[in-house]
Amino acid sequence: MTGPDGVAVTESIAAAAGNAGLAMILAAFVVRGLYLRWRRTEAVHVVEGGLHRLRWHGRRHMHEVSYEPTGPAPAVGAVVPLWFHAGDPSRWSLTAPYRGARALAAAGAVLAAAGLLLGFVLP
Repeated sequence: MTGPDGVAVTESIAAAAGNAGLAMILAAFVVRGLYLRWRRTEAVHVVEGGLHRLRWHGRRHMHEVSYEPTGPAPAVGAVVPLWFHAGDPSRWSLTAPYRGARALAAAGAVLAAAGLLLGFVLP
């Protein structure tokens, strides 16, 4: 498309992509902000009486939870990365609870850059 109609369509697509990208980046910051009180630490894998347990130190106390490993169990005494809520250590995870925020921010950055560049590349 050329002429005024083509420019209007191009600018509309560029604006939509840019706004969607900025909204995704903002959403990633909000998601990451919701998990500010989550801390990363290292836990020790222990087996007692056939139960798999993880032990780690919080700020003031030692914490211990039972869990069922997914996949092969780590060796006894192995160090396992763990994320836990600082205010409520019974809420824990073996993966970063905010792991999707990085992908959301990256996709938003790509859309925002595409929206910005689209206005300059196409006449």
